Amino acid sequence: MMIKRLAMIILGFFAAFTVEASMISFFVIETGLPQEGERNQHSVRWENALLDVFFDAGHIVSNAPMLRLETKPAGDIFQSPEFNIEEEAMNGGMDYIVLAQLDYSGAQTPGEISFFIYRIRGRVKILERRVTGKIYRTAADEIDDLKIIVGELVPYFNN
Repeated sequence: MMIKRLAMIILGFFAAFTVEASMISFFVIETGLPQEGERNQHSVRWENALLDVFFDAGHIVSNAPMLRLETKPAGDIFQSPEFNIEEEAMNGGMDYIVLAQLDYSGAQTPGEISFFIYRIRGRVKILERRVTGKIYRTAADEIDDLKIIVGELVPYFNN
């Protein structure tokens, strides 16, 4: 009888402190690069920074393969027919989608980075932010700066 009470107390304690994590899917979109080109290391670093920072913040993360477009899309890419992933995301249990659009315009490093955050239910755009790209001395400097930039997005998921 004593063991059952102790088990119920322990179970009740853990049940009272449930933690909820958002499921976030990341899409990195490169624009202004040739279709047949190799993977761009700057894009890979952006993708890794997104995954690392949000995972470290306690979110469940996933990513889709990078999408490369020859030109920067006009308007809201999430609303465009070629980017129809809402049903797939909902079936996969995703709560949010983060689009990171890296605009290269023929350069080796992105000149502008646009972030779009959407809540899947209701297709609500939560944030649209643009940052100007930089040239870094080392890959380590770039990774450190990218994690700071991405870290500024985390509070939008801690509601």
